[in-house]
This record gives sequence, C-alpha cells and structure tokens, in this order.
Amino acid sequence: MTTPRLSVLLAALAAAALPSAAWAQSQARSQTSLAAGAAASAAMVRVNLAAPGGASQSLSLPLGKSAVIELPVDVRDVLVTNPAVADAMLRTPRRVFLLGLKTGATDAAFFDAAGRRILSLAVRVDQDPTAVAETINKVLPGSHVQVDGMGGSIILSGQVASLADADKALQIARATVEKPEQVLNMLSIAGKDQVMLKVRIVEMQRNVIKQLGFNLNAVLNQLGESQYLLGTAATFGVNGALLGGIGAGYNLDSTKQPVITRSIQVPNQVYDPATGLYHTEFVRQNVDFVDRNDPLATIKTTAGDPGLNKAEATLKAFERVGLVRTLAEPNLTAVSGESAKFLAGGEFPVPVSQDTTGAISVQFKPFGVGLGFTPVVLSGGRIALKISTEVSELTSQGSFSVSAPGTSAALTIPALVVRRAETSVEMPSGGSMMIAGLLQERTKQNLDAVPGMTTLPVLGSLFRSRDYLSGETELVVMVTPYIVSPTDPSRMQTPVDGMRIADDASTILMGALTKAYKAKPQAQSGRTYQGPYGYVIE
Repeated sequence: MTTPRLSVLLAALAAAALPSAAWAQSQARSQTSLAAGAAASAAMVRVNLAAPGGASQSLSLPLGKSAVIELPVDVRDVLVTNPAVADAMLRTPRRVFLLGLKTGATDAAFFDAAGRRILSLAVRVDQDPTAVAETINKVLPGSHVQVDGMGGSIILSGQVASLADADKALQIARATVEKPEQVLNMLSIAGKDQVMLKVRIVEMQRNVIKQLGFNLNAVLNQLGESQYLLGTAATFGVNGALLGGIGAGYNLDSTKQPVITRSIQVPNQVYDPATGLYHTEFVRQNVDFVDRNDPLATIKTTAGDPGLNKAEATLKAFERVGLVRTLAEPNLTAVSGESAKFLAGGEFPVPVSQDTTGAISVQFKPFGVGLGFTPVVLSGGRIALKISTEVSELTSQGSFSVSAPGTSAALTIPALVVRRAETSVEMPSGGSMMIAGLLQERTKQNLDAVPGMTTLPVLGSLFRSRDYLSGETELVVMVTPYIVSPTDPSRMQTPVDGMRIADDASTILMGALTKAYKAKPQAQSGRTYQGPYGYVIE
C-alpha cells in the first residue's frame, strides 16, 4: 500500500536520552512510519530540540487522523492559530495530541512554564489518501500507483499498464472528493498500444432524368387583324430547360413567300356627273402573285394575306441515367487515447469579416471524404472506438450570394451536401462494423397540359409535356480496427518500388507508359508467384 509521506520528519528522542545507535534506529522507524502517511490511527512524533532547526519544524497530517507529539521538556501552554484546521490537546507535560479537522494550514506554538516558546510547528492538513491507495491497488493489482494528498486535492502518480487502468484509477479517486477537478492525474502508461483503423467508405448515387414535351404554335387568319392563336409549349418545370435529346416537327411560315410582280388591267367604275351614270374603265396596276416556280420571283413579306400565316409543331424528348461511385479506403494508426483524422477532398473559402479598407478575411471550410476516430484499448484486447465519418460535396442549392456596395458583381458562397455518421462502439481487434442504411431518395415530376385535352386517347399525349427527375443515394461505411506494433521498413512496399518506365518503342508502338514490374518479391509460407505482380499502374 502506498501512502503520503509527511513533509518534515520531527526527530525522535533527545541525544542525551538514548545512545547513538538507538537514536538512529528510532529515527529510521519514525521516517518509515511518517512516509506511510499515518497508516496507523495515530502517528508518534518525537521532537529533538538540539537538532538543527529543532525549534521550528513542520508536520503534514492526514484529514481525520491524529499525531502524538513528544517533547524532551515540559510544556505548559499550546497555541493553535487556526483551531478549525487542527486541534491540540495537552495530555501530559511532555505529550501533546494533534488532530486534523479540516484541510488547510495552521501554526502550533508550544510554551514552557516560564512563557518561552520552545517549539513552533507548521501544520498542514491534507486529504487522506490511505483509503484511495488501498482501493486502487486492490482493483488494479498489477499497477504501481502512488496517492498523495495536497489540501483538498489528491495527486495520482506512478505507472499503470494501460490507459484503461489509468481511467479506472482516476474514477476511484474522483469518488472521494467533492469536485472532479480536485484529482490531479500524473500517471504514466507502461506501454501504449497503437490502433490501426481500416475504413471503406462507399457512396453510390443514381440519377434519372426524363423529358418529353410538345411545342405547338399557330397563328390563324390575318396578321395585323383579328387573329386566332393556338399554342402549347413544355416548360420543364423540374429541370428548368431541355437538357438534350432529340427534337422533331414541322415549321410553316407563310408570312414570307416567293412572289413575282406583274402589270394587269383592273376594271374600275367611274361616275359621270353629266349623265349621272357609272361606266367601266380599265386601269393597269402592278399585282404580286405567289409563284415559286418563276425564276424572277423574290421573297417578300405577305403578312396580312388570308389563311394560315404561321405554324410550328415540335417534339422534344430526352432521357439520362447517371451513376456516381465514391470510394475511399483510408488506413490510419493512432496511439490508444489519441485522435486521428483523414480528409480526401478540398477546402473552399468563406468570408468572415471585412475591415474599413474593404479587405475581406476568409476561412477555409473542408469538404470531401473525411474520417476521425479516437481508440482506447481495453483489457482482453478489446477496443473502445469513437468514430465520425463524413461525405460532403459542393452544391449551388442553398448557396449564399452577396453583392459588394456600389458594384454589380456578386460573391456566391456554395453550400454543402453532407452525409455524416458518428458512433461509439466496442469491438475486438480484427472485428468489423458496418454503418449502412444511410439512404436518400428524391423524386420530382411535372406535367404541363392543355386543359381538357389530357384525357383524350392517343391525341391527348400531343397536348401535354412531362418532366421527371429521380435521385437515389446510399452511403456505407465499414470499419475494422487492429492492435498493431511497428514493423520492419523492409516489409513495406510503395507503388514505385520496382517500377520501370517503358522504352520509346513500347510507348510509340504499344502506347504503354510503364512496363510490367515486380515490387520486392517476397515468398511467404512456401508460396511462389508466377508472372508479374505488384501494384497496377495502367
């Protein structure tokens, strides 16, 4: 059992009372007893006033424990400056009982019959660590934990086998104090384990876009006069615009025609005032005739002619199926109790402030495939693991735009589409865990139609347009922790070990950049590999 030691040893008997050999043995026994931190209910302290500094000494007393002060001369009065911390009781002229009542510090002065001060004792009452030390060494028999008291706090020092044992000792000590911060952890780990985390992050995205639209526009009767209009067009309200595909239809425009001008005689009725009758006279006029076959015909605007002036009908169809696969396989190693992070992606700037000169300060926010974990190795080779993973990408949906004063330029800050998971588990070394079921499905569909025409068989489809968008996403995270130890560097391989660049003939004739190569061939368990092996570049 490890107990606190007193700050100053008050010497045993006076030199004249005992022989030198007996004095040395008594002093050694007193040191052992006081260093144990008052293991007994009362500690015996003998004072040697003839020793250097004998008239002024100090004593460290556990809370709730007592010490017996034996003096070589008679004492008549004892003065304690702070009786709430320690209490002194004069039992005999040469024996005084000192009891620790409250953590703190005080002074005790001893006076003889003539009123002279024969001893000044600085007393410090600390937290009693005896029960804490006994419990810790009982629960953790393989550890070497030393418990010391200082005021109302407890100091843990020494060495434990693992971080889990250190946490147990810390919890035991905190149970004996009023506040957790009163326990000072100064324990050291005998051998820290290292944990390698093998992670596979897979995200699958599937997008489907379908568009089918009809555009029917016609102007009936004469342009410039009363008209009858017919028109329907696809708005593509979900996707916003036609993304591609095929378009087919017809376009008839009779407002511009190939015409030829000819002079003809046109009858004209003329009134004769003398006779009061009308008579016919022929007048020659230039008239335009539509004649597509006449080589002298020219294109002229014929808007206003009776009949159909302009008509257009178009079929627009588009379909797209997209598949996106995101995969990351980070391998991270961290000491037990420490954190490790991984990010495969990038960072984008976000404005945070602007000074009076117009200079803008920015902060960079990360995005991409991220991983963070904190392992703690427990007894029996088990691992307590706190892991957080995230898959994020930039998007214009939910972005923020701001314009600078006095300018038309706008600063757009993109938003993030985030898939995040965080959990705490406990598993053995080599065991695996899967975080799955992170599904997201989004479907949008829009129909534009002429009222009353959608229910017509066959012909109804010509008067409606469809816009369809579907998105499906699934994220899967697989985690496997291992307790690892350092290995020899000769057993490690990289993608450039043994790589050979292709010669000019292979590059020109075969289009090869590298040759097949072997990366440090190593036979394992009698197995022999045939042919090229190693990392694959092409």
